Amino acid sequence: MKYNILLILIISLFINELRAVPCPDGTQTQAGLTDVGAADLGTCVNCRPNFYYNGGAAQGEANGNQPFAANNAARGICVPCQINRVGSVTNAGDLATLATQCSTQCPTGTALDDGVTDVFDRSAAQCVKCKPNFYYNGGSPQGEAPGVQVFAAGAAAAGVAAVTSQCVPCQLNKNDSPATAGAQANLATQCSNQCPTGTVLDDGVTLVFNTSATLCVKCRPNFYYNGGSPQGEAPGVQVFAAGAAAAGVAAVTSQCVPCQINKNDSPATAGAQANLATQCSTQCPTGTAIQDGVTLVFSNSSTQCSQCIANYFFNGNFEAGKSQCLKCPVSKTTPAHAPGNTATQATQCLTTCPAGTVLDDGTSTNFVASATECTKCSAGFFASKTTGFTAGTDTCTECTKKLTSGATAKVYAEATQKVQCASTTFAKFLSISLLFISFYLL
Repeated sequence: MKYNILLILIISLFINELRAVPCPDGTQTQAGLTDVGAADLGTCVNCRPNFYYNGGAAQGEANGNQPFAANNAARGICVPCQINRVGSVTNAGDLATLATQCSTQCPTGTALDDGVTDVFDRSAAQCVKCKPNFYYNGGSPQGEAPGVQVFAAGAAAAGVAAVTSQCVPCQLNKNDSPATAGAQANLATQCSNQCPTGTVLDDGVTLVFNTSATLCVKCRPNFYYNGGSPQGEAPGVQVFAAGAAAAGVAAVTSQCVPCQINKNDSPATAGAQANLATQCSTQCPTGTAIQDGVTLVFSNSSTQCSQCIANYFFNGNFEAGKSQCLKCPVSKTTPAHAPGNTATQATQCLTTCPAGTVLDDGTSTNFVASATECTKCSAGFFASKTTGFTAGTDTCTECTKKLTSGATAKVYAEATQKVQCASTTFAKFLSISLLFISFYLL
């Protein structure tokens, strides 16, 4: 009987040795087995994928200095990675470090306390700051209203929602954006919250957004949407998309361009409807027209206003869309339009002094800039008005009988008929008669 009991005991011990037991935490054999016989626990020498040996220290602590020892309660176990690594493989315990087995990349948008380094050497909890141009949105995605979850560095590694340890990218970057502790790294401190060029919120006034650039839905007064094309070009075909730059679409589709010529009553208008005509003045500058010389409004750019209209001129360096042509002092009988750079006063206007008048030099009958230069009655002409003579408007009357010598041009006040003209025979007779009568009476 006692032999039977002994035999049963021996058989039980043998079976126990053969029964499979799990390898220590995070380990496996070189053959990839995670269960072995009790006697073979010493063969569990490798760390499994996404497990690492931390030198005898716990997960997330500084690496210990104890060598790996299979089937040792403290030195024969591998700890799980905080953040798994794609493509992680099994490795011998002493070779299975944090860097070889795990991802040591800080969670999205975060960095260590220096604000630059985005890989950790112990724990994801070291990733305490949002990088420049990243912000913590309370656990909510980019562009949404801030959530209420508190920032928790390395939270994903601790089994908490990963979003509480991540910072989201700014929709619009800020030139001087700092690296900031997660809890303080809000949209305003980290990002530009200025609406894209020329746009405002729906109220038509506010230029900054509090959650997303997609709120910038209107073109400001005196700004217009040109279909994605620059100011002054023919409208493009791209549809207005508020906050498009934030969504990775061409930034121009969320921007409004400034009017070339402002409009007094320009409104704030939804981007899709904010065309050139509704937002801007399309009136050519004074005295100018487009190529046909008649149309006074432009369709794309004020630079189309290249002509001085009939009876208008420009002296100098003409700049289409900016220069204004001046009205001729005296109009031609058959006026015509001309390109601004050739539409001089001499070609566009009548530059001849009014009848009987000349310039100050006493001979020239063509003025340069203004008919008011015609300040004198020509030799052989006299002022037809004794008072209120207007240079450039009034004329001088030709003498019936001109002086045979000594005739000169004189300013209006001096150019009387007596001074400018020769006496007639009747006038001489009358003068002599009066002289005789005077002597007789004496």
